[in-house]
Amino acid sequence: MKITELNLHNFRRFRQADISLGEGLNVIKGPNESGKSTLVQAILAAFYWKVDATRREVRDSVTWGEEDGFTLEVEGEAGGRPFHLVKDFSSRRATLTWGETETGDQAAIEEMVKEWLGLGSEVAYRSTAGIRQDEVAVIAAGKKELSESLQRTVTGCYGGTGAVEAASTLNRELTELLRGTRSPAKNPGPIARADEEIREWQARREEMARVVESRVTARRRLEEIKAETEELSGRLETMQSLADDSLERADIEEDIEDFHRRYRQLESAASLIAEDSRLKEDERDRYGSLKRILEGRRDELGDLELRRAGVSEGLAIVRGRLQEARRSRYRKWAPYVLLAGVTLILVGLAGIALTPYMLFLTLVGMAGVAVALFPGGYLGFLRKGREHTAVDEQVRELEAKEREITAQAERVIAEAGCDSVERFTELKLGYLELLARRKEIAGKLEVLIPDGEIGGVEEEARRLASEVSLRERRLKELRGRAVDAVRLQEILREKDALSRRLEELKEERIRLEVAVSEEGAEEELLRADEELQYLSERRVRLQRRADALELAQRWLETASSETLSSAARLLEGMIGEYIGRITDNRYYRVRVDEGTFEIMVWSGEKEGEVEPELLSRGTVDQLYLAARLSLVEIICGDRHPPLLLDDPFVTFDSRRLDRAMEVLKDFSRGRQVIIFTCGDNYDAYADRMVCL
Repeated sequence: MKITELNLHNFRRFRQADISLGEGLNVIKGPNESGKSTLVQAILAAFYWKVDATRREVRDSVTWGEEDGFTLEVEGEAGGRPFHLVKDFSSRRATLTWGETETGDQAAIEEMVKEWLGLGSEVAYRSTAGIRQDEVAVIAAGKKELSESLQRTVTGCYGGTGAVEAASTLNRELTELLRGTRSPAKNPGPIARADEEIREWQARREEMARVVESRVTARRRLEEIKAETEELSGRLETMQSLADDSLERADIEEDIEDFHRRYRQLESAASLIAEDSRLKEDERDRYGSLKRILEGRRDELGDLELRRAGVSEGLAIVRGRLQEARRSRYRKWAPYVLLAGVTLILVGLAGIALTPYMLFLTLVGMAGVAVALFPGGYLGFLRKGREHTAVDEQVRELEAKEREITAQAERVIAEAGCDSVERFTELKLGYLELLARRKEIAGKLEVLIPDGEIGGVEEEARRLASEVSLRERRLKELRGRAVDAVRLQEILREKDALSRRLEELKEERIRLEVAVSEEGAEEELLRADEELQYLSERRVRLQRRADALELAQRWLETASSETLSSAARLLEGMIGEYIGRITDNRYYRVRVDEGTFEIMVWSGEKEGEVEPELLSRGTVDQLYLAARLSLVEIICGDRHPPLLLDDPFVTFDSRRLDRAMEVLKDFSRGRQVIIFTCGDNYDAYADRMVCL
């Protein structure tokens, strides 16, 4: 198989890329991050990815910023005929044209591509013909695919059932047969189901045997149950009647007590209703005018009362001050002493010219004036006189205001039918007490008559009286047929015990009747024996088949091991030839483990086999390159898949690089080898160059 054209649209870093390739050694060169590894993945995706896949690797391969999926298109030659493969991951459609054949069936396309390549999966391709940088030694990842491919190659089973598939088929069939025999399973296999059916029929047979055995015993027990049930039912009926009468009596006594209590409440309610009616009449007759005044001129009365109270309070204060002023002490004789003192002074001064003794008279007059003017004397008399005058004036003003306010209030009070403020106040207090009492009565009636039907109190009282009478008559009828509370509790406990026993007997009778009524128990027992014989024989046949499958599986595993051993010897020879050419025969003998594909190398220096990891990094890569080329030749045969090399020779020195390129040059004859690199080391060997 060869690729001639590779077209990418919206695949990872490439929005659009067209690559032309040819037979032989193709070198695709470009700097780092130019998309070489992307091209490798694009080729593998075109070969193996399903267009309807939704895994993350497929979703993440769409170019950043693009909403639709990507498209991969490959043209080339396979089986001597040109092909054109298109995989559109946006529309999830794939088409393949191969010569005259054209198909859009995804499964058919996958089978045709796998047949061209000779490698059944991407894992197998990466383990052989697809070599990325630093992954030359990655072979074990595809161990399962390589084992199956090697077996097909050695046994020549191309297109048929190989050993691995045959072993897998045997294992699936054996697993299906044995599922559920060694451990519980949700869907058990045929053997486990047969075992389960055998257990079920054995249990059923035992049950039928017990049924047949117990039928005679059941009939005898039914007769005993019948007699016991009749006796217990009679006792229960008597106790039930006695208990019902006692309970009815207790209920009636409780009802009578409740009726009496309710009757007393209704009597209280009737008394309160009568009182409320009387108070309502008083409110209408005695306080009608007052009510109109209080409701119609409430604000005016309130204002007058506030003003009158303020004036009265101020008048009381001023009168208190007046009384205090009147109680204050001052000398009433001070004016007379002052007048006498002034007269003596004047006479003394006038008589000094006549006699010096008149000076003494002047001094006496001056002393009298001083005594009269001493604090609390004449000056205090004058000050108190002014204060009395001012306070008297305030008293007169406040008394005038009080009379004015009282006159206004009396006019309003007169409209209420009162001849004085005191009468109005007395009437108002009586009205407020009446309202408070009516409110108290309404609250009590609300408790006594929650439904508010005050008018039906008398009717309810008559009804209660009638109910009490009926209950008392029934109570007389029950005398002598009821018991006290202690005896009633004993009867109830005994009645419950009898009921439980009767229920137990009923359940037992039903079970026994079912057992007795079952017909054909003997036939069922015979049928169970026949089914058990059939199932046992079927179980033996299934076990024989399982034993045969296990034997075939062991034989096939032995044959598969021998086949892989033969393939490993063939692989050892080819790897030795390739590694000898690359290393100038320094290493030419290898051993391949047919189970793990691990490689051991013969070292002449150490005179024995060594693990590749003990050699240099370059030698290890060269060894696994030889192994991959050998695997491609053995597994693929004449089907030549393109060999993809993503710069795998970075660890080779110049001489071994030259030898390796000579090997690849020979390998590429009639094939297609594609090397992806960022350097110029492979230019001289290239049959075609592609620069990115």
